Amino acid sequence: MQYVDSVSSTVAKWMKDVPHLPKGFTKWLAENSWWLTIVGVVFSVIGAFGLLAAMTAGSALMVVVGAPALGGMFFVSSVISLIGIGVSIVAEVMAITPLKAMKKRGWDLMFFVLLVSVAMGLLGSLLSANVAGILFGLIGAAIGAYVLLELKHYFVK
Repeated sequence: MQYVDSVSSTVAKWMKDVPHLPKGFTKWLAENSWWLTIVGVVFSVIGAFGLLAAMTAGSALMVVVGAPALGGMFFVSSVISLIGIGVSIVAEVMAITPLKAMKKRGWDLMFFVLLVSVAMGLLGSLLSANVAGILFGLIGAAIGAYVLLELKHYFVK
């Protein structure tokens, strides 16, 4: 988790002058992050099954309509996304107990999930030449990092 600490410290420096969220809201988020993570895991599992269905149907359809290279690229991009979702789900499940106990390990795991999501999203967008995906991925990463950094001081044990 030293890498997570290093990256989060760097990102915190970038965001030091950003306005803070209200204390009551951040405290509520920190105290309830464990069950919000459970909800996120449920939606991630549903998304993974949806992605599996899309991979099967989408790749087959692209091969049938005469775009096998595009179908192959879609499949590769989907596999990368599926790996990212799988790693994220495992890390989120591992984070639930430490988040409930307000331990730093839980926060570190959630920041790791953010990093994995950003990396997989950018890789998938680059492979599919999706410029908008890159832009929105970076915006989502900034928002996610901002919220996590606002909660960091609650997870010190």
